[in-house]
Amino acid sequence: MTAYPMAPQDAGTVPVRVQVIDLEPFALDMVVPTYLPTKDLTTRVARDAGLGAFWPDGARRTFYLRARGRLLGDEEKLQDLGIVPNELLHLLPEPPAGSAVEERAPEYPPSKGYTAAGHLNVASGLALVLAWTVGWSLALSVSPTAGMGLLPGIGLSLLATSFARHLWGGSGSRFRVPLTGGLVYFPLVLLAAIGPILGGANPRDLALALGPAGIGGFLGILLAWLAWAGAVEPLPKITAKQVQEAVAAMTWSCGICGGVVTQDNKADCTLACGRVFHAGCYKARQALSSEGCSVCGYGPSAAAVA
Repeated sequence: MTAYPMAPQDAGTVPVRVQVIDLEPFALDMVVPTYLPTKDLTTRVARDAGLGAFWPDGARRTFYLRARGRLLGDEEKLQDLGIVPNELLHLLPEPPAGSAVEERAPEYPPSKGYTAAGHLNVASGLALVLAWTVGWSLALSVSPTAGMGLLPGIGLSLLATSFARHLWGGSGSRFRVPLTGGLVYFPLVLLAAIGPILGGANPRDLALALGPAGIGGFLGILLAWLAWAGAVEPLPKITAKQVQEAVAAMTWSCGICGGVVTQDNKADCTLACGRVFHAGCYKARQALSSEGCSVCGYGPSAAAVA
């Protein structure tokens, strides 16, 4: 019978890289169990890393494990997070007392749910919904067509959902917003049908006109809810910043004085010896010897021989 080696995931372990955040930080690669709770796992990792598990007074040192961008709770396990092989973990030992190391919580911007602007906003929304319903009813009395039922119906569903949003306040993603919008919208559809009925409209034509309003109203409520479920707080102002592209300046060493040569004052040897000079240095040296390169001796005759 052949024995095959067991994979780490089958043994309930995973190879990871542990970055120790301490006064003397270091990193090590190790295989850790995924089934242990964090409070036991940190003790094992600290032991394998050679960290002191106890203070000089005998008190147990606390260790924190950070994975996936957050600190893990005492009872959380790596297998619950789906840690993959060679993933980076951070081990944060408890700093010694009086070490001037202060742990601060990150400063996140305040997150506030949207709140309606008082009773006036709700009352004005209700008045707008009722006014739209009355206008729609008058339009159906004149022309009970499918288009007259669909388009104003979608508009009324948007207004009804917006009214429900202002009525509840809080988070716009809650299901009570579209539910309230539907409870407001569909009774108003029946209310809009009262005017044409009293005006003697054909019930069949009115039913054909209000049929699409039911489907369009459902889609309008869903669309309005998705719109309100997003961010409603003002987004941070975007300021245009002038971006300067850094151009890498290429420099050389002058073959005469040894100084730095830039593109502005660069002079190449006219005999193509491959050296670079300051333009002033090269002109001064060439004034002394006009035959061949006065620096390296490279000349036409040398080029021919080569």
